Amino acid sequence: MTSAAVPDDQATTDTVELLRDLIRNACVNDGSPDSGQEHRSVATLERFFQGSSLTWEIVEPHPGRTSLVARHRGTDPEAPALLLLGHLDVVPVARGWQHDPFAAELVDGVVWGRGALDMLHLTAAYATVIRELAATGTRLRGDLVFAAVADEEAGGGFGARWLAENRPELVRADGVLSESGGVPLSVDSEVRGVTVTVGEKGISTRRLAVSGHPGHASTPWGSSNAVVTAAQAVGRIVEHPVPPVIDELWPQYVGALGVDHDLAAALTDPARIDGALGSLGRLAGLAHAVTHTTISPDVIRGGDAINVIPAHAEVELDIRTLPGVSPDDVDRHLVEALGPLADRVEISRISDNPAARSTSDTALFRALGEAVSAAYPQAHAIPVIAPGGSDSRYFRSQGIPAYGFGLLSPGWNHADVRRLLHSTDERVDVASVALVTSALRRIVRSVLG
Repeated sequence: MTSAAVPDDQATTDTVELLRDLIRNACVNDGSPDSGQEHRSVATLERFFQGSSLTWEIVEPHPGRTSLVARHRGTDPEAPALLLLGHLDVVPVARGWQHDPFAAELVDGVVWGRGALDMLHLTAAYATVIRELAATGTRLRGDLVFAAVADEEAGGGFGARWLAENRPELVRADGVLSESGGVPLSVDSEVRGVTVTVGEKGISTRRLAVSGHPGHASTPWGSSNAVVTAAQAVGRIVEHPVPPVIDELWPQYVGALGVDHDLAAALTDPARIDGALGSLGRLAGLAHAVTHTTISPDVIRGGDAINVIPAHAEVELDIRTLPGVSPDDVDRHLVEALGPLADRVEISRISDNPAARSTSDTALFRALGEAVSAAYPQAHAIPVIAPGGSDSRYFRSQGIPAYGFGLLSPGWNHADVRRLLHSTDERVDVASVALVTSALRRIVRSVLG
């Protein structure tokens, strides 16, 4: 197994302690306006920055939903600026944790708690790096901006999206680093690649409305039952999947997995990939998601009384689109999938946020690759598309390169990372915290120095 050079310094200690404080603040965002209460973690960051000469501004679009933005000024106003974009909110917890999800216990070199991996360890590392620059009086050519934002887990309406729409000058930058990267890909116990997220799938949500005719439930034969029609519609959609798309990124990822030649050929062939996905075991779901536009029927409503045949039913679909898939493409596919039911089902658009992707042909991406190689000499930065959303989309949509970057220690793999996100027993090891803190120092100096 590759052993990365893990720094052991005060910056790592400071980052770990800040991470634990952020976890303990329990800024749980359930999607309601008054949840989150990120002001607790903003106050923690203010205490962390005291005495460093760093200045910052706080915004509060809704009571308690605060974000902090700090800018360490460079010497050249024309030089590129870099934004480190972290969020402070976390998703709710379920039962079944081995450790209290908000106690931030440090056990055998591992910090346990909600948000440890997503993405409080990165937010803490960003804070440490910018504080260190300010405390030491280090001046680089370009500006370094740190944004610790609210509401990422519910779409950023009180956080990054609000800043981009209402206070864009606070987060002005020429490149962005945020979450969803840093997973080591190993071949024969040697780390050969580390993921860097260069884009994310879009989200199109749709509502299917079905009408029937009410009647007494004691005589259902021959009735027009809206719930039955809705169920048939769901069945047809699930049985009519969107064909796979193999872009130029997916073969790079497959190559870094080190699978045998025949399996690699099947995984990169649109005609054979679906039959080969099962060979990836726990990675199969992720592999399917980044090569397909996916449709998940997640909400169904219908009926008012148990003894009345329902006259109305609704189904809500979570559709995650690949780059290049338009809202019209989504609707056409649904009509095709519904077939003979299309005339009985009304399709309405709830929302459409198209997929966004940044080029990897930038100085910032090259700096990320250098940081990867410094930690893992045999590894390269592997650009990937993320199946889920993040705050980076508000910058990619403006044409600003935004990358999901991190640096996890060698024991991690993509299946384990996906399993822990938004799940029980979320955690991150101190070795990973040390690696990413050191890498960020290197990147900042490379890009802004």
